Amino acid sequence: MPLDSEKYGIFAYIVTLFFFAAMEALAKYLSESLTVIQIVWARYAVQFILVFLIIFVLEIFGFRTGIKKPKLLKIQLLRSLSLVLMTYCFFASLSKLPLVEATIISFTFPLITVLLSPILLNEKFKLSSLFAVCIGFIGVCIALIPNAELQNNIDSNEWLLGVFLAFASAIFFSLYQIGTRALANIDSPVTSLVFSGLVGLILTSIFLIINIDPVSFSYAWKVPIYSEYFWLILVGTLGAIGQFFILIAYSKAEAITLASISYIHLIWASIFAYFIFNYIPNTYTFLGAVIIVISGMLTYNKINN
Repeated sequence: MPLDSEKYGIFAYIVTLFFFAAMEALAKYLSESLTVIQIVWARYAVQFILVFLIIFVLEIFGFRTGIKKPKLLKIQLLRSLSLVLMTYCFFASLSKLPLVEATIISFTFPLITVLLSPILLNEKFKLSSLFAVCIGFIGVCIALIPNAELQNNIDSNEWLLGVFLAFASAIFFSLYQIGTRALANIDSPVTSLVFSGLVGLILTSIFLIINIDPVSFSYAWKVPIYSEYFWLILVGTLGAIGQFFILIAYSKAEAITLASISYIHLIWASIFAYFIFNYIPNTYTFLGAVIIVISGMLTYNKINN
């Protein structure tokens, strides 16, 4: 793969992580008053409508958007299902854990991606990428040390459920990334955006119709106040933009390489947690963040050399 192409892929992925972290912070905020399933529904409904309108306008003015019927329908379906399940599990974990803590736990996914990519994508196994991931994961573990203290202030059952959901989101996100990489040079980014939005909209709409949230078993819909409608739309918009950039990233760089720098997501999450929830990282979190940045720098140096 050309060097410049991989650099563009890394840049697009860093942008992706920013928009996803912003979306997750808003989802955390909204989960205090709305159900998880309706937040996830808004995320995919807005994405589908937004992308559809953009395609419609572009087609009117004669621009080719590249949207076509998926060539590998089963992989596209599995990829989209993984994305929806990842979104729900992670948003549900945010309703039970602090933003940074949920993000830290979910960061087992790069290791899963690095291990599965050679098997599912036939990508060359790179010891340098695995080494970078392991260093980053050590940083995650160090950053997680203070969280044991929080267990005294959080219901243990709720905390354990939140941890389980965060781990589940990591597995589904790894499968989503591998599916995205597999389709990168087969289906256009627009096709993947429309398809994942449609699958997410259909699946979450089913739960809204039967009016039940699959984790809390509460009613699926709570009437938002006027300002919350705006935030719900923004959640979907940020998700759509982030997903567009991740499709670009995986068309330029290998899944193993991107997994190695994915810990930057934790940096973005910490920034949003500070400004929105007044979360102040302590010494362990700062130390973990430094190690995470080092893991990303190792990957960047590997590409430049």
